[in-house]
Amino acid sequence: MKIIHTADIHLDSPLSQVKDSSARRYELLLALSNMSEYANNNGIQAIIVAGDLFDNRFATDGTVNGVAEIINRSKADWFVLQGNHGSSEPYLKLKKLSPKINMFGDDWSYYTLNNVTICGRELGVNDAEYYAKLSLDPSRYNIVVLHGDVDDDSYGLIDRKTLAKSNANYIALGHRHTLARYSFGAVKACYCGALEARGFDEPSNTGFAVIDTDADEITFVEQHIRRIHNIAVDVSGVNSDIALNAKITDAISGLDSRNYLNVAFCGTLTDGVHLDLVANNALQGRFFALRLDDRTTTAYDIDAIEREVSLRGEFVKIANAIQDEQLKAEVIKMGLRALGGEELV
Repeated sequence: MKIIHTADIHLDSPLSQVKDSSARRYELLLALSNMSEYANNNGIQAIIVAGDLFDNRFATDGTVNGVAEIINRSKADWFVLQGNHGSSEPYLKLKKLSPKINMFGDDWSYYTLNNVTICGRELGVNDAEYYAKLSLDPSRYNIVVLHGDVDDDSYGLIDRKTLAKSNANYIALGHRHTLARYSFGAVKACYCGALEARGFDEPSNTGFAVIDTDADEITFVEQHIRRIHNIAVDVSGVNSDIALNAKITDAISGLDSRNYLNVAFCGTLTDGVHLDLVANNALQGRFFALRLDDRTTTAYDIDAIEREVSLRGEFVKIANAIQDEQLKAEVIKMGLRALGGEELV
């Protein structure tokens, strides 16, 4: 049997980092539909959502209706854990619209499909006590669905020791948005990552996991409508605005403008080269979403500037009193840029 494991889709997130947030919210829903179509076309018999299907506080009736349409058109059985994003209201609405959906409660819920058992519970209340009640038949292929952090039990306890001895075959985890595989003893565990990136803090290799219970194998299927391009531009040796523009243009050559672009500028910037001005002129409006990360240092002749009879000279004399060298360098860089008429963004 083949089963999809997904999580952390966060439908109807505010998406403040992108200009066209409405379009992106629709694309998150479309990504769920695309995954369901993959399931229909590839013999997938069940879909597990290991928490945070909705960004609960913001979930609209239209989005809930859309999810219900996807599930009702699906050939697979769906098993949905709520996770840790608050209100149960959208899940209760979804259950009414899609009666075939299987939900998990505060106690262990067990479902059977042929020789497979899928069980899970919502974490957060008396977790250690409930782990003692977990009962799995060793003659079956057992999947445990949980939403929490393997390294931090402040939200809910992922009890590795108990799970390692539980007769589980696979732990379908949600909460972390990056693909990560674990072993709890002989038991396989996995965070499947995000189905679609929502912001620059999420990885570019989005998709879902497929569990093959017959072969006891886990594979990752990459899927994206938009992805995040992460590039670095070293400005060292660039001595003019025109040269910097050419370097930025070369760096983004071939990148799909439909995607997110995250640019980290590094190296030593020559005094008089206007990074913010050139970068914004070259990049603003060319990608779906843009983030500029300035990690550069600037090659100022601080001693010469301090000797100037000027506002720059007086500023550097005051800034030189800062004891923290890293902070001092940043203050001087930003201050001299501001005094040079650059817009600080």
